[in-house]
Amino acid sequence: MNHPVRRPLVYGHRGARVEEPENTLRSFRRALALGADGIELDVRVSADGHLVIIHDAAVDRTTDGTGEIAALTLAEIQSLDAGSGERIPTFEEAMEVCAGLVQIEIKAPEAVEALAERDKRIPLPEGAVITSFSRTAVESSARLMPHVPRGLITHHPGDEMLEQALDLKATWVCPELKPELTRELVDRCHAASVEVDAWPAGDREKLLRFVEIGADAVTTDYPGRVREWLGEL
Repeated sequence: MNHPVRRPLVYGHRGARVEEPENTLRSFRRALALGADGIELDVRVSADGHLVIIHDAAVDRTTDGTGEIAALTLAEIQSLDAGSGERIPTFEEAMEVCAGLVQIEIKAPEAVEALAERDKRIPLPEGAVITSFSRTAVESSARLMPHVPRGLITHHPGDEMLEQALDLKATWVCPELKPELTRELVDRCHAASVEVDAWPAGDREKLLRFVEIGADAVTTDYPGRVREWLGEL
């Protein structure tokens, strides 16, 4: 059966992390300049309760400092060089740049409650989606912020993925490309009103596969390349 070609939305994974320091304002701006529809970023909480944008539990890999995010104050975190003179941004700073489509990946469970408290004061962008590998984080997001779309990220696409998503009241699934990620599975997700954001989209062959199976979005380290490849379809 032939299906119409649907161009998926493109999320820059931690911005444009191949070209700029990941999860920095510079990286987010670069991804958007390259044509990304939205930004994927990671959220943790500092020792003094501030939402900050970083993937790892510790600052060692991505900055010139050392230590666990949960043990460092915001002032200590923002004194570090995250590459090219960039700082680890606060969530507030990130939202000034990522005011449209943004995928907010929860990396620490306590970030859900902090995000919910912030949402009461300043609503998240209309295009925000909260995602996580953690079922607990997705479940907490559904309970504390039922009005915000949320997605379950997984390395294991399949029937169980969709069952878990529905059980958690997730509106998105974010599966890694595996043989089990088929057009049939995507169609079943759509039939259940669950959208699909697939990853990684690092080369043209994988991107074409995502288009072929009907993915609604892709998350990629190469937003510029992906936009070019989609333009060729």
